[in-house]
Amino acid sequence: MATRILAPPALGILLLVVAGAFRGQPEPEPAILEAAELIEAGRKEQAALVLNEFLAARPWDAGAFHQVGSMWLVAGEPERALPHLEGAVSLAPDFVDGRLALGQALGQLEEAEDALHHLEAAATTDPSRFEAPYLAAAVLDRAGQLSAAVEAARRAVELAPEDPTIHRFFGRLLLRIEHWPEAEAALERALQLGYREDPAIFADLGAALLGQERLDLARIAYERHLEFAPEDAETLLQLGYIEWRAEEHDGARERLEQAIALDPGLRRAHHFLGLTQLRRGELEGAEASFRRALERNPAFPEAWVQLGKIALRRGDAGEAADLLETAIRHGPDFADAWYQLSFARRRLGDPEGAAAALARFEELRDTAPEPPRR
Repeated sequence: MATRILAPPALGILLLVVAGAFRGQPEPEPAILEAAELIEAGRKEQAALVLNEFLAARPWDAGAFHQVGSMWLVAGEPERALPHLEGAVSLAPDFVDGRLALGQALGQLEEAEDALHHLEAAATTDPSRFEAPYLAAAVLDRAGQLSAAVEAARRAVELAPEDPTIHRFFGRLLLRIEHWPEAEAALERALQLGYREDPAIFADLGAALLGQERLDLARIAYERHLEFAPEDAETLLQLGYIEWRAEEHDGARERLEQAIALDPGLRRAHHFLGLTQLRRGELEGAEASFRRALERNPAFPEAWVQLGKIALRRGDAGEAADLLETAIRHGPDFADAWYQLSFARRRLGDPEGAAAALARFEELRDTAPEPPRR
């Protein structure tokens, strides 16, 4: 089951205005202040001229190169930052802040191996700095190494246990590997520490609770998120799902129809609306909802199975068999499809086919997938 969180936070969003850019320095040089104003005004080429002139007069100063590179990082320009940060590290290989900023820039530029090299060097030089594993976690996640990213984030939490942003980041990673209780704990800790940057934390907390089947608490968390984002279709979908599970059919229908109005392409909302309509005995409406779900994603075995069940209820075993076999093509291990197919085959006068389908169901029933709640 996928989580709400289908993508990692971008490194640009994780920007730590790297903590040492002006550490131990007097007030910033006038050239730095002038360049900052130019960047803020969108005049980046002029800022580059000012900064290059500033550095040309200080070719020995690793701190100056770091300041300039960090400024470009904050401005969202890792390509411009890179040569300056490389200069800082070349001049001072043990300069931890320089290594951190360079690792961050390389990570943003998808140079994961080089980024990790510099972040590991920073961690070796100063093992107490949380930024190295924190940024490494983001780089690893972006590179598709999710397990390693989780471990790096865990180390960052150990080094900065009172930082709510790190707990938030850690919780999001844990959601993606479906470690529900630990994700819940990390997200709750972020809130306890005063995290207020992104109200979507409540939706993520809802996902962690839903993954543990704690439906009442998940509902509270999702409703809290809805206070901040009343038109968030995903949150409305999850509330509709929870209300469907609670057999609150009127509420489920309202939530799901709201989600569909906001995002007609949300196939799961169409699917759960169909399930709600089935429970209300609205076969035609349910059939239309499942077909709309399939318009968004034809490789959706759950919807094909529901259409097969509707065909069985109407007495059309031939159509049911076709629909259920389509479901099996898209989901060979979907146990309910085989179970329903056994009924269709029996009604078609095919006892051998029915027995084979039932045998396959019995092989799979202990691992039958849950409904697609996400």
